[in-house]
Amino acid sequence: MRAILFDEAYAARPAEVPEPEPGAGEVLVRTRLTGICGSDMHAYLGSQPFFVYPQIPGHEAVGEVVAGGRERGLQPGRRVVLDPTISCGACRPCRLGRYNCCVNIRVIGVHAPGTMAEAFLAPAERLHLVPDDLPDETAVLAEPLSIALHALDRGEPAPGDAVAIVGAGAIGLSLLLVALARGARCAVCDLEPARLALAGRLGAELTVDGAHTDAVAAVTEWTDGEGAAVVFEAVGSPPTIRAAAEMAAPAGRVVILGLCREDVPLPGAMFVRKELEVVGSRLHRNTVQQVVAMLAEGRLDPRPMLTGIRPFAEFQSALDDLRERPGEFVKIILRP
Repeated sequence: MRAILFDEAYAARPAEVPEPEPGAGEVLVRTRLTGICGSDMHAYLGSQPFFVYPQIPGHEAVGEVVAGGRERGLQPGRRVVLDPTISCGACRPCRLGRYNCCVNIRVIGVHAPGTMAEAFLAPAERLHLVPDDLPDETAVLAEPLSIALHALDRGEPAPGDAVAIVGAGAIGLSLLLVALARGARCAVCDLEPARLALAGRLGAELTVDGAHTDAVAAVTEWTDGEGAAVVFEAVGSPPTIRAAAEMAAPAGRVVILGLCREDVPLPGAMFVRKELEVVGSRLHRNTVQQVVAMLAEGRLDPRPMLTGIRPFAEFQSALDDLRERPGEFVKIILRP
């Protein structure tokens, strides 16, 4: 079968690989659409610390069941979306039900062959049925939206709360959509004017171009001096993590999604003075199925984030566009 293979950083190529055969508890899924995630880009650039080369990337997908999974109602021909986490079930986080923090975690498309292939394998319990009237172009975005929903569960904003989102990439914009669906008021900060314009069209009350404006001051003014009840950091850099803490209101919460490989110096006195809660948010946990329901009910519409569907043959140009023209391209989807 055809697949895309990352041999090492900056080395992506089309490849012919054997079609996998499902083992016990596994399902073979024929890929219909698969998205290019920010972590796929980091793997291509060599800055994804967990990626195992050589590897078939990809973990955002809608597909069609080919074989396996009948015991869970996954009949051949049924469409499914993927939760790409494979957990051990035995470690402390797994025993607590927090399988996304499994100490032995394997992620499809990172540690195991991913969805940028004509077919992929997944544990049956990590596949969720797609309603017949939900189009592939919407269903394929369920996974990034589920990351946002899990982060929102970690941040716990109440309806009417002022929420600040640092970063307007696909995850930041997904956070915006989910937060708005939960009734929050939202500000979005980024350096790309085109992405900020999209955030405004999606419903952000305030958009801040951090290249030309003091984002902390802008969010503070927007909240009448109080600061944001919850701040989501979706960039992953020391300056933006610090800015997120400064934007937060006293008794507020900061949720860090961005993967930062550097140490982050933070003013300890500010954390005490504000009594801030700072939490991490990793992947998702039991939120993919919730997102599918929200999409089916029309409570979420991620289609404005979609900036093109391309055939596998154009995967290199898609990677180049996402890297070189981030203001123009938010989410590119590949079709086998």
